[in-house]
Amino acid sequence: MKFLLVISLLCVVLTAQASDDDGTLVQTERGMIRGHILKSENGNNYYAFQEIPYAAPPVGENRYQNPKPPNAWPGILDTTKNTKVCYQTVVKYSNLEISEDCLYVNVYTPQKPGSDDLLPVLLWIHGGAFQNESSTYEYYGPKYIMDHGVVVVTFNYRLGPFGFVGTQDGVIPLNLGLKDQRFAIEWVNRNIHLFGGNPEHVVLVGESAGSMSVGYHLMGPWEEDKQLFHGVIMQSGTPVAGQLVQDLDATTATALQLGRRVNPSFASNDTKELLQVLQKADAKDIVYSGIPGGVATEDSGPFSYQGFQAFLDGNYKKVPVIIGFNSEEWGFIAFGTSEETLKELDQNPSNLVATGLNTSPENRSVAGELLKEVYTHNTSFAGNMGYFVRYTSDRMFTTGTCKQVELASTSVPYYFYQFSYKGYLGGAMDMIPKLPPGCEIVVHAEDLHYMWDDGSNSDLSKFPEEDRLMLHQYVVMWTNFVKYLNPTPIEVPLLNNFIWLPSEPKTLRYMNINTTFEMLEQPRQYPQVKQILEEYMEPPYNVFG
Repeated sequence: MKFLLVISLLCVVLTAQASDDDGTLVQTERGMIRGHILKSENGNNYYAFQEIPYAAPPVGENRYQNPKPPNAWPGILDTTKNTKVCYQTVVKYSNLEISEDCLYVNVYTPQKPGSDDLLPVLLWIHGGAFQNESSTYEYYGPKYIMDHGVVVVTFNYRLGPFGFVGTQDGVIPLNLGLKDQRFAIEWVNRNIHLFGGNPEHVVLVGESAGSMSVGYHLMGPWEEDKQLFHGVIMQSGTPVAGQLVQDLDATTATALQLGRRVNPSFASNDTKELLQVLQKADAKDIVYSGIPGGVATEDSGPFSYQGFQAFLDGNYKKVPVIIGFNSEEWGFIAFGTSEETLKELDQNPSNLVATGLNTSPENRSVAGELLKEVYTHNTSFAGNMGYFVRYTSDRMFTTGTCKQVELASTSVPYYFYQFSYKGYLGGAMDMIPKLPPGCEIVVHAEDLHYMWDDGSNSDLSKFPEEDRLMLHQYVVMWTNFVKYLNPTPIEVPLLNNFIWLPSEPKTLRYMNINTTFEMLEQPRQYPQVKQILEEYMEPPYNVFG
């Protein structure tokens, strides 16, 4: 009996030692965590640490306040599950848990934590219009990236009215979602070496609102010589276009409106009383209030820069950049736009000029007529939905991106691209019969399917060889940039020995990513649109699009 007991205890000790030595235990600044081992596309082990707290739960008195460090935890924290998403109205996957307690970071590394050789870091900021999505594995599984020698970090941040409603006096801080992001970036700088990542080689990567977020972190100087990242990739989004924003002067009124929505008896204009109302409100009442909020340009601090003006002034961090868009970002607007809307645009083309672009009513009318001529080829939008699709894609994505490249490529390498590959994996082949004539095919977010495992593309054998090739080419270029700050540092057969050249202001040279690669110039209608906007816009220069 004693012999069996000794053997049992020995087995427990050996099992514990094996677990301690397998790379799944890491001591972070707040406590010990235990992760788990997953498999990459090529069957290699990688180490996954999911839902590591990077900030205290923003609940109770922490709701509507700046992020704070989490409390230390006793024992070993289990970081093998990935289910929490920040409060939102729609969640794509049924197994995920909507919660205000959502400020977590996920770390994936192909190298055993504790190794001396530190790897470059791909730090991902998810999109979702600042209203939805999350960093969970279901959305952004890194198995295709893990064979390429980089550490991947993803994280959640507060969304919608929890992250983008605030008051101008600072009682409810503005841009809490962006401040969560910065808090997570700082966490990575302090902790990523513990996972085999190099804090001196971090590249911010984002798509859509995540790309806009990258742009907000890119604007302004480094503070106190503290360089938090060393390159950026911006996929389909830029602050220059002025999307998903709100006027600073309107922020307090918006926040008060939220207070009255969740508590109809609240009639005060006192922001401290408003804070108490919102901190006591049911989270569901807040998220279903119908008030999304938006990014506001603050009076001071890291988020006090207007997108277009910052790049005009050269007030941005000088790091290498990949930036671009898909060939028809807003193609699916064709499914929700009526013929009456198109007729209204024909009658009032001044509405084609962005509301945030400063100009006189007379000049707005003239500029609108000229834009209509460019996009309709001197005809009309009515009866030509494809023209409206092209205009909307440019207004929301292409024009602002081109302007950022034009202004900033003078001082740092800008690798500019258009993603035009029409494949089943991304969904473009399904879109072809649905989209109207006169527009391109590859819509918003299709490129994500060629980078991340989101469940729909977990089994690549279901897709054509050309789709699989594009995924591998895309991942190699993106991870090359993370490692070398250059997507094609040398000629390789996988990329057809192609060298992606940086852009330049005069030609706006860009890489067209398709079944073949080619360098082209002056995307879409940008030269004509630029000429119109620059002729009729007036200071202050808030947006360009």
